[in-house]
Amino acid sequence: MSAYPRPIILISKCLGFSSCRYDGQVIASPLTDSLKPYVEFITVCPECEIGLGVPRKPIRIILEIGESGEKKTLVQPATGLDLTETMDDFTAAYLDKFVTVDGAILKSKSPSCGFKSTKVFSSAGSRDCLHRQGTGLFAEGLTGRYPYLPLVDEKQFADSAMRDHFLTQVFALATFRKVAGSGKMRELVEYHTCNKLLLMAYDKGTMVRMGDIVANHRKRPFEKVAEDYEQCLREVLSGQAGVGSAINVFMHAAGYFSDRLDSGERALLEDRLQKYRKDSALLGELKGLFISWAVRFNVEYLLQQTYFCPYPEELSGTLRQV
Repeated sequence: MSAYPRPIILISKCLGFSSCRYDGQVIASPLTDSLKPYVEFITVCPECEIGLGVPRKPIRIILEIGESGEKKTLVQPATGLDLTETMDDFTAAYLDKFVTVDGAILKSKSPSCGFKSTKVFSSAGSRDCLHRQGTGLFAEGLTGRYPYLPLVDEKQFADSAMRDHFLTQVFALATFRKVAGSGKMRELVEYHTCNKLLLMAYDKGTMVRMGDIVANHRKRPFEKVAEDYEQCLREVLSGQAGVGSAINVFMHAAGYFSDRLDSGERALLEDRLQKYRKDSALLGELKGLFISWAVRFNVEYLLQQTYFCPYPEELSGTLRQV
């Protein structure tokens, strides 16, 4: 499990790949540039794909609220074009061609790609947006088709905690994709073994249930076992690994070597755990401490756990420097 497969990431083309933004600009994205050696990007600009030029007149999401409910449309105020059906048709056809994708990085606030960050208006001519954040039509179709797909926008990706969560998700899913493609139960068992602490950090109960799936007491075909396991994997990774759960993981891991720590080291561990309770940003430092002890005491089980290094260490260092 030491090698990291390259996750397949869908990304808005304007984020450093092409001058396709409505104003003809390309958005510099050093963070996503840093990902290029480690992932496979699939780029898309839904607005260009439906025939809007570059540069182009802005489009916006309109939400009409009436007695019969809400009606959401995508329009271009300057031309009066209603692009709702065109965008919906493109999105459906585009997603129908998908073979696989491990995650998505989309442009924030975009009427096509924005996810819970897009301005919503009451009419094409309205100057003031409604007091709510909407989702672009392409992003809405994407999340509707893949409800547990790891997804961030470029602003969220700039947040270290959200970036760590996203990268943890996509590398875990990419590795599982490789395991599922092998068709070998032995590799699925190894995957679960190496990810036990990671899964425990998200939800211990689900981790146990996934262990039961892998045990395959009913001797089901590999494909059925892998399908059930993947469903649980996507669901559990879509949540958040809380501080309390993480501390439980560290306490569990400490049991592998705590009797070999001297009094000063045990005091250091307690101090680091207490500080982590107050500041979750110290998670990386705490993981590093555990890795050093696992190496020192040659605890092979812990050294194999993806929890302590869920994605390439070189990538982590590169992103910190950007």
